[in-house]
Order: sequence, then structure tokens, then C-alpha cells
Amino acid sequence: MAKKKIKVLPNSLIVTQANELVEARYNLPLGEQRLVLTMISRIQPDDADFKPYRVSVSDFAEFLGISRDSAYAECKKITAKLLTRVLQIKGEGRLLQIGWMSSAEYIDGSGMVNLTFDPLLKPYLLQLKSSFTSCKLTMLLSFKSQYTMRVYTLLKQYEKLKVREIEIEPLRDMLGIRKDLHEEYRDFKRHVLEYAKKELAEKADLMFEFDEIKYGRRVGAIRFRIYTKTPPISLSANDDLLTVDEVGNTPYNVNTPIDPAISDLLLFVPEQHRNKKTVYAALEVFNKKHGFNYVKRNILYSNAKADKSYAGFLNNALKGDWGQDVELEQQSLFKKNPIEVWERSGFSTEKEYNEFMYKKQMKNYGMVV
Repeated sequence: MAKKKIKVLPNSLIVTQANELVEARYNLPLGEQRLVLTMISRIQPDDADFKPYRVSVSDFAEFLGISRDSAYAECKKITAKLLTRVLQIKGEGRLLQIGWMSSAEYIDGSGMVNLTFDPLLKPYLLQLKSSFTSCKLTMLLSFKSQYTMRVYTLLKQYEKLKVREIEIEPLRDMLGIRKDLHEEYRDFKRHVLEYAKKELAEKADLMFEFDEIKYGRRVGAIRFRIYTKTPPISLSANDDLLTVDEVGNTPYNVNTPIDPAISDLLLFVPEQHRNKKTVYAALEVFNKKHGFNYVKRNILYSNAKADKSYAGFLNNALKGDWGQDVELEQQSLFKKNPIEVWERSGFSTEKEYNEFMYKKQMKNYGMVV
């Protein structure tokens, strides 16, 4: 019996949404969410209006995990449900309640369904010039949890900023979690946060760590620390040489296989320093001696404080555990008085912070605003 060929999506399919839509409140089961994302990926940058976006029933079977034998019936169930789903988009001084689709048309014998977005979604999906987030469709469809999809897009939106804080209740709303589901924080943490963290680490082009910000005794907000993954590095013989004095008595061997823990730690190191032997060896030695979290906090400290010689500063930070005091100070600060990212960054208002970070992001993209 011949092997069944699995259709592979092209990497060029991109899902682009206005940030207001990324942060909208809605609850879509996995299959419906995959369908919406597939529709969005069919929109072209120069589309001035919505078109009937055609999705083949066979694509449903391949991409959405639906049995091929029952694909037609399952598709009709999914689209019928989707026509009843409401999402809430918050704007300045307004709240828009709207459905995703205005119609789903099945043509007998064609094996296709024509899907049309609600016209009021045009400002959030068509000809976006700024304040939008783009993700690869193949990446989104690889996730097995509807919550992972939403967490990914929420973090992708802030990938350049590297940190995002969201209070628990707004986060639950954005992820579409029912009031009677995962009511206890420990359940929310286990089934949503930890699951998304694990799935992104395995499949995505970014990963995250998170801190629990307490309001009194309860966890009131989550601070996500976002890390962009890069391809595995190859250490060249021309890289700076390790000296015994820098990291102790264990010299670096270029042929040593890379430990998975070291690969993870390298993700925290600025890209321009990851292929340095002194950096790699320091991570290896101090990870064996003190563990992952010890090394991580000193990397993050060095990222913020190192001036000229990053490798030398990192070695000294690891020797003296300079990152410990800062970590304890931050934990104490958050326990006493939880504050927003923009306040900690020295801005007078959240609007000033957002404008500054937007300009900075556009500059990174080579665009003048």
C-alpha cells in the first residue's frame, strides 16, 4: 500500500493582524482557530477589500487534523459554529463586538468552501502599515493547544521589547478561558502557562520564562521574558581562545558535544557573543558547578551592565554571582509594590513608553517614523 502524501504548507504563508486583534477577547476551539488563521494567511498585502477566501476540504483534512472520510461534514460543523462566535475588540473609548465571518459557502462537487470575513474587520486585517504582528502560518498550525497559539501571538507582538506584563484576568480573557475553567491559579499555571512554555520551547522560534507578580498574597500578573531562538552556532577555530585563568582549570575543547542546558543558556547571551569560546566555556564550567538558574541570572545581569568586554565581565559576574543581589532586589520590589514596565523604565505615562518603543522597533526595521 502506497504511503499517503502529506501536503506541506509553504513557509511564505503569513498571518498578519493589527495589534488590537491580537489582543482581542475571544474563545475559539483549536479547529476553528486554525481555520481563521488559514483564512487570514490568504489575504494579500495589497487587498483593498475582503474576497471570498477559498479553502479546500482536503486541506482541512491535512492541516486541521480532521479525518479525510468525514472532512466535508466536519468542515460544515466548524464553519457553522464559527459563524456564531463573537470577539470583542477594545479601542480608545469604544468596544466592538463582532463575528469573525459573514458567510461560508459550499459548492457541490468542488471540494471547496468560500469563506468571507465580516466587513467590520477590515481595519484589523487589510493594508496594515503599522502596529501589527506577523507570524508564519506553519508555526501556528504546529501547536496542539489553542492557548499556545494565543500566547505565541501575544509574545510575538512584544518580541523586540523582550518583556511583557499582563494581569491575570485580562490574560485569561485574551486567551478565551471560561470563568469556570482553571479557576485556581495553580491549574491555570499548569495547564496554560507551563504547557505553552513547553510547546513553544519545542516548536517555536521564540521561548519564554515568566515571573509571578503578587498583589499581596495572590498572583495578580505575569511578567513574560521573551527570548528569540537562533540556529545552532558552530564554534570556529578562529574564535577568541580560552585561558585557564578566565574560567578555572577546565580548558575548552572545540570537539566537545554541546550540552542541551548550554544551548538553552546561549539563547540568553547576545547574538554577537554566542560564538566566543570564552563565553561558552564559562557557561559550561559554572553550569556544572552552580546550576542553570545561577548562570542565567548572571547572564541577564551582564547583558544589562557589561560595557566593552562582555566575555570578561560575564566571567567576573559568574565568579562573584553579581546577579544574585539584583534578582533578590527585584523580587522584594515586586512583592511590596507591583509596578508597570513603563514605570520601571522611567516614563511618565504608558503612552510615552509605547510611542518610544514603537519608534525604536521601527528603527530596528530600518524605517523612519
